[in-house]
Order: sequence, then structure tokens, then C-alpha cells
Amino acid sequence: MSSRKTISINSILLDSENARHGEKQSQREIYKWMTTGLVAQKVIKLATDVADNGLSPFDGMGVMPSKESDKEPWVVVEGNRRVAALKFLNNPKLCPDLKLRKQYEQLKKRAASQIPLRVEFAVFKDFSEAAYWIQLRHGGEHGGVGISSWGPKEYDSFLARLGARSTNRPAVNLLSYALSKGLITLAQYDQISATTLYRMLSTPAVRKELGCHVSKGEVFRIAGEEYFDRAVTTMLIAMASGEASVTKLKSRTQRENFVKDMKIAGGWEDYDEQSPQPISVGSSNTGSLQDDGSPDSSAPGSDQAKPGSPAKPRSGARDKLFTVKGHGLEVPVNETKVQDILRELATLKHSGAKGTPISVSFLLRALLELSSDNYLENNPSAIRRLEPNTPLREKVKCSARHMHANGKISQDNLDVVTRHCAEDGGMLTISTLQKYLHSTSHFPNGETLNSMWSELKQYIIECW
Repeated sequence: MSSRKTISINSILLDSENARHGEKQSQREIYKWMTTGLVAQKVIKLATDVADNGLSPFDGMGVMPSKESDKEPWVVVEGNRRVAALKFLNNPKLCPDLKLRKQYEQLKKRAASQIPLRVEFAVFKDFSEAAYWIQLRHGGEHGGVGISSWGPKEYDSFLARLGARSTNRPAVNLLSYALSKGLITLAQYDQISATTLYRMLSTPAVRKELGCHVSKGEVFRIAGEEYFDRAVTTMLIAMASGEASVTKLKSRTQRENFVKDMKIAGGWEDYDEQSPQPISVGSSNTGSLQDDGSPDSSAPGSDQAKPGSPAKPRSGARDKLFTVKGHGLEVPVNETKVQDILRELATLKHSGAKGTPISVSFLLRALLELSSDNYLENNPSAIRRLEPNTPLREKVKCSARHMHANGKISQDNLDVVTRHCAEDGGMLTISTLQKYLHSTSHFPNGETLNSMWSELKQYIIECW
């Protein structure tokens, strides 16, 4: 049974039989190993992190009684590199490499706080008592008892919580979509390499045959939903079964041939390209949520209404942008115009026989512009070079960047808002919303308006 004890780093010997370096004859020999080659770079990086951030609260270290020295009564059984880094930081003269020694001296001088000399350790009576826990930590998952390492999917999910994204975000996005719609099973989801799928989505020929494109880490469907789902399902099941393994999809030519053969085998006809629609994760229809938290079947994923006619809502679709209490904006009571706009938007339907999508479009644009003006007025540092007649898209872009710089919206939120401002002709861009107001050839539908509100909602909330 282990105990815990606060011990001086100077009272601890490095492990001469550590699994990473094998048996060493002396502490000096271990110090030399710790300051040579790739290991030296890892140890100095670890020391840099300790100097900047301190010791990780998640990673404990362990010792056992030493039989070698009375002066140093303890020997490391877990955390050999961390103890070495602490020794070099506390006493750079222990580092046998003169160039590295200067780096440790600099780290010690600029450390954010005093380098810890006395640290709490788990104390074991001997190596056999510690061995079980060492093996559990470094020997794999052991059926769930040991540490479970993250793969690309888990790491991307972690970054998403921080408002960031990994390189594999498009692949994780597509996998989550397929799983939420029941196109693949959880077992198949686990079998598919996110890295390999990312390579597939990075290949133009693959995206073309799937009926999608990728922008800023997100996947957008440009084919009909039925075609897209069938293509995605066929590809993912082939990847999960091993039929399309990593080695078979390694080169661009292999990936191009695979998707062409897949299409020929399925006898698929060509699709008519549509305006890009972001794929949604959640329920079998779209996976987004209404303001009351219930599944929203009105998000992107179905065909648009014909120009000149109101969209017919699907069963269970949201026929208003939000409810009276569902918009989430905290607008001052003296902002009477904005308060009136919110009340009307909560009342007007944009779909169905009594839907007024053009009116909703006018009001949504007014809300977007008044909200942006409010933010710019209250944050003069965000204005800088904006002229009095600055277009709406520039106001929105400028405000969104300022919000992100001040931690008010995530990187994903900024990317979405910027995409709306930058892409001409898309169904969900600010320029398209303006065309709804001025052009007889552009007619809004409920699904598009719902999608625009869902993607700009957080930005508009932060404006107030």
C-alpha cells in the first residue's frame, strides 16, 4: 500500500534501470542520456513547460527507498524524465551539456513562478509494489482499467470544447453526421480512421462524386440529400469493413479510382449541383435543436422551394425563427425598434400557407444590422477604418473579429460568420439575404431562414 510524502528533489536518485534507457551504471550516465539526442529535446521541452505552467496536476510521480545512498534515500519509480527536468531546472550545473545548461539557466531565471524543489510523491516500499501501477499507466488500456489514449476523433471533440478544431475536423463532422442519421453503426464508426477519411475528403475527385465540398473544417452538401447519404454510406461502410483500407487509399490515384469504382458499381446517375448546405448532426432529419431544445427538422437538408412560392414545411418543422422567449437576446428596453422587431419575428411564420418569408427576411436583416451597429457603437476599438457607408458584411465581419479577439465567440463561430460575409451567391450569405429584399429572382424559404438564424444567433446575441 503506497503513501504520500513531500520530498526534496535533491534527495531523489534517478532510476538506473528505467524501461526507457535500460540499465545505467551511475547518475552521471543517466544525466548524459537525458541530455543527448532526441531525449534531450523532449526533456528540455518538458522543463520549459514546467517553468511556464508548473507541474501537471494530473501526473503524479512515485519513489521507493534507495539502497544506494544515505544522502539520497529515494529513487524514482515513476516520472524519471520529470524528476530529471526538475533537477536540471533547480541546479543547471547537473546538466553535462554546456549548451543545454545555458538553456536551463535561462529557464530558471524566466520561470513564471519558483521552480518546485519539494514535491509530493507516492511512496512505495519496493519496486514490486509499484509495478502494478506502472504497468497500468504505460502498458495500454488493459480493457478499460488503464489510461485510454485519444485518437483523432476524441482529440477533435476536445478541441471543439475549446472553440478550436483539428486537421481532421471535416472527417469527424462527416462521421458524426452519418452516425446521427443511422447511416452507419457505432461499431462501424469506431472502425473508420478519421485520418484516412480526411485524406478522402481532401481529394477533389472524391468530394465531387460524394456531392460535397469542404470549407474551414466543415462539410457542405451540394448534391440532393438522398444521393449524398447513399454515397457517404457506401464509402464509410467500405472503409469500416476493410474493403477500403488505409493502404488501398494511400495515394491520390487510389482514392480517385476507389470513388469512381464505387459509383459505377452502384449505378448512380449524376446529380444536379445545389447551393451548399451545411450537414447537420443530431436527429435523423437534421440534428439541430429548436429554441425549446426539441429536435428541429427545418435545418438544411431538403430541397429548396421553387422561386415565387412559399416553402412547405415538413412535418414537425419550425415555422418561425424563434419564440417570444426563445431568441436569447438581452436588448435594453429603450431600444424600442429592436424590441418591436423581435416581437414581430416571434409572431410571423415564414413557412406554410400563412407564411411571410419576405417579411421575415426584411426583419432579420434589420435585426442583423441594428445589432452590429450597437456592437460597434459600444466597442469603438472595433471600428478603426470603417467608413460611414460601410456595407453590412464589413460591419459584421469587423464586429465578429473583435468578438473573437476578446473571447466572446469561438473560432468556429467566427468562421461561420466570416463565411456568410465572404461567399457570394450561397443560400446563407448576407449578400443573398440582401438579394431577397431587392431581387425578384431570389425567394427565401423557411429552411434557409432557420439555418441563417441558427448560424448567426450567437453573433447577434453577443452584439447586445
